[in-house]
Amino acid sequence: MIVNDLYMKRACEIAFSRIGRTSPNPAVGAVIVKDGSIIGEGGTGACGCDHAEVTAIKDARARGCDTAGAEIFVSLEPCSHYGKTPPCTEAIINCGIRKVYTPLLDPNPIVSGSGIKKLVSAGIEVNIMHDHFRAASELIRNFKKYILRGQPFIINKCAITLDGKIASSSGDSKWISNEYTRLLVHKLRSKVDAVIIGSNTLMMDNPMLNVRIGDFNDDIKSVLTATSGMINGKDNFFLAELLKAEINDYNDPLRVLVGMPSDMLINCNFLRDDNYIIITNEKEFESATAANKNLRSFSDKLNIVKGQFSSHEESVHFAMDVLKKNGVMTALLEGGGTLNGSFFNVGAIDQFMYVVAPKVLGSGISPIRGRESEHMSDSLTLRDVSTVLIGDNLLFNGYKEEYNFEMM
Repeated sequence: MIVNDLYMKRACEIAFSRIGRTSPNPAVGAVIVKDGSIIGEGGTGACGCDHAEVTAIKDARARGCDTAGAEIFVSLEPCSHYGKTPPCTEAIINCGIRKVYTPLLDPNPIVSGSGIKKLVSAGIEVNIMHDHFRAASELIRNFKKYILRGQPFIINKCAITLDGKIASSSGDSKWISNEYTRLLVHKLRSKVDAVIIGSNTLMMDNPMLNVRIGDFNDDIKSVLTATSGMINGKDNFFLAELLKAEINDYNDPLRVLVGMPSDMLINCNFLRDDNYIIITNEKEFESATAANKNLRSFSDKLNIVKGQFSSHEESVHFAMDVLKKNGVMTALLEGGGTLNGSFFNVGAIDQFMYVVAPKVLGSGISPIRGRESEHMSDSLTLRDVSTVLIGDNLLFNGYKEEYNFEMM
């Protein structure tokens, strides 16, 4: 790998490290190089804070380095418009950087291509690193859907037995997967803005839905890291980084409950703090509170969003709007078969990450209870599929849509 490739790889690694902390902006990484040495690095800050290029420029200045005549490697085309922050193209031009390297156009229509044009018109040389197009694209799949369709990117995560069950007939699911893939799930949670569950999952599991990377020892982490070079099928930079990266900077995701069970308890883990939303409708709310007097007594203190919907599918559309209004760009769907089926029926699931364990139940609950299909041709064929063996579990990762980013 030539030196410039190493710099762009580093920019993509920085971008990955910022995923989950930048929504609704894309996670971008930038590396500034001068005289063959890195003099500044930076990633996108939280919404309203500095973008990657500005963070890297400030880092160079903090190191006492002069950026005049330097080169910058950015995982996404620099923005060219005024939003909550000034354009990154302006910062690049004003600090004297003479060369810009990027692999990917910004999918945002108000930016796409204009950032490069502004840099070129200012006399800055722009180099397109096509070999890093795929890696950079994987890092902004979520942003592309959010900015072009106005909807959050939904990842459906499940652990299933070899015969395709997520739980026994009684609802017991602990544990289908091994400790290595459970660590992977917590790393994945650190990269999303929200985790979605339904009423059955809430009542059966009383889940925390937080990030608990610290619960796993170094031996488990090292085994997971070692699998990053064993991915089969489509190369996937996001997946490889998820397997190997050490993740220390994260927030717990927003907890989202779709549905309102009548036997919800005030001391359940879901309600332990204010970082949650309950999505329901008036009929379901009245039914639950009528059946549970204790629930009625504290219902006015809950973070409830009521919608006008009368079917599971309509509840998904409403939930997607609620998520967007709350700044959620990526959400992890950890529901049971019914909720997963509702999201699947309306085509809302973008990425499927399924862990297959060498266990056979013979009966139990399926991961997706969608509408009845009579023909195999009705099935969804996933794209850009990758697999990796993690201990005795097989991780399967695929997408509803294949790459469709504009390549320069």
